[in-house]
Amino acid sequence: MTSGDHDYSGQTIADPDFRGRVFKEAVDFSGCTFTGRADFSEAVFEGRVSFSRAVFEQFADFRNTRFDGSACFTEAVFENDLTFEDVTVGGALRLDRACFEQASRIGPARADEVDLSLVVFQRRVRIELVTRLVRCERGRFVEGAQFLLDGADLILKDSDLGGASLLASYTAPHDVYDPDRRPRLVTLSGTDVANLTVSRVDLSAAKLMNAHNLDQMRIRPDDAFGWTPGTFRIARRQVIGDEVRWRAKNGPARSRWKLPEGWPDLDAPRTAGDVSKAYQALRKGREEARDEPGAADFYYGEMEMRRLGTRLRGKEQWRERNVRGWLAARGEYTLLWLYWLMSGYGLRAWRAFTALAVLVAGAAAGFLEWGFPAGTSMDYPGAVRYTLRAATSLLRGTDQALTPTGEWIELGVRFLGPVLLGLALLALRGRVRR
Repeated sequence: MTSGDHDYSGQTIADPDFRGRVFKEAVDFSGCTFTGRADFSEAVFEGRVSFSRAVFEQFADFRNTRFDGSACFTEAVFENDLTFEDVTVGGALRLDRACFEQASRIGPARADEVDLSLVVFQRRVRIELVTRLVRCERGRFVEGAQFLLDGADLILKDSDLGGASLLASYTAPHDVYDPDRRPRLVTLSGTDVANLTVSRVDLSAAKLMNAHNLDQMRIRPDDAFGWTPGTFRIARRQVIGDEVRWRAKNGPARSRWKLPEGWPDLDAPRTAGDVSKAYQALRKGREEARDEPGAADFYYGEMEMRRLGTRLRGKEQWRERNVRGWLAARGEYTLLWLYWLMSGYGLRAWRAFTALAVLVAGAAAGFLEWGFPAGTSMDYPGAVRYTLRAATSLLRGTDQALTPTGEWIELGVRFLGPVLLGLALLALRGRVRR
């Protein structure tokens, strides 16, 4: 059965039975009140359709409904349960400002994009979508929600997840999971994620700053954060999108940190300290989950942001002619830089061992040149052995006559050697625990 252009706006429809109807032209149900069971199953809307501000007092059935264009349910109220399964929308599916008092499931549904902004779900809901973009700003999910998405970008901003919630990749029955079609999280800014679990989701471009209780969000280890750009460095680490955006705009080597193609257009973090706080929260969550590798990478990122942020703060203090502030920032930066250079913040054993080897080789040469009194019979291998003994003992007295310069060299070796050895052992311990 086909229908032409119809305007039902503002009407009260007692027994709405539109099952299997084909609407050739635009249909307007705006402001309608459906007092009986609303049956739109297997209906086809070839033109524009609007259910904005409609009220469904009884059960609403949208099984196998097809919308060739967009479907607008803005500010609609569903007082009872509904079935919204196997729905196909050619354009946008707009559920913004809609209120679902009893609904427990939306989907599976296909649409170009879905708008859930300011939506209210009073019950725990399962949302299954195959779409390009899901926008949920200031949504309210009183008892929590399950977002099962197939290849969609998700904007979850300033939303309330009142109960246990899940964000995961949607795999239709009998389909094989495809990691290339994982949903991509765009932002969690302003959302309380204490009740959120994330599984099989691309997190490489996500904006995690300003999310509340980020340390309590549960992230399964198979989720993909990004990685540092390929360089000559031996070790790579996981990075969050906030660091990539900050480095692409503010950090050194900006060209190496250029944003990948296809990333969502989001503002870069204002300060490195904001990124450091996000890393700190993620590290805490990984430590509580006993994920040592993830915690180590996030600690490294936290320290990197502290170091680079201190460097920029020192430059700002210098431009403002604040000498005291510049000295404080410069001193902190120097300490962090040395900590990074010599041991990779206590996480790179090879750096500490390399620094120890350089110290021993240089000090041995110094002893030969200036450290031993004239006439002392000592070759370079002997000087290396002497330096190694000094480097591995902090308090043992000297057993070799030295010049005043040699005594200063020995003091330096006795202090720096155990420090570097301790950093190396600390990094090895962290590696073994992984």
